[in-house]
Amino acid sequence: MNCLGLDFGERRVGVASGDSEMRMAFPRETIDCKTQDLWLRLETLVKENRTQAFVVGMPYHPDGREDGKNKVVEVFIRELSEHFPELPIFTQDESYSSAAALKQTSYLSKKKKKNKGIIDQTAAAIILQSWFDR
Repeated sequence: MNCLGLDFGERRVGVASGDSEMRMAFPRETIDCKTQDLWLRLETLVKENRTQAFVVGMPYHPDGREDGKNKVVEVFIRELSEHFPELPIFTQDESYSSAAALKQTSYLSKKKKKNKGIIDQTAAAIILQSWFDR
């Protein structure tokens, strides 16, 4: 099954692609919601990848409470299901995915400034890989 992993943020959405048979996820791109139409770009990616499912990172709290960012992600998932009603949507705990992505990509830049786009797509790959691994 071809999957797209999504690390949702209100400014940027990290995207990863992978195949559940091969059980490997790869960073794909970052969609900048201020300069790109998110739904149009996702529609193109779904067609290009022959996507059969989405895996969306969900920011679960260690204490189980539901507030803040997870509510925003739940709204995004509802909108995603409206735009792509034929595709199943799975969630995966995204705890520490951005921190892990930052660590994995720190060698890419000698500058102290982080490339947030690369971090977002790497976080999406970590989320998707975690879903494949469970």
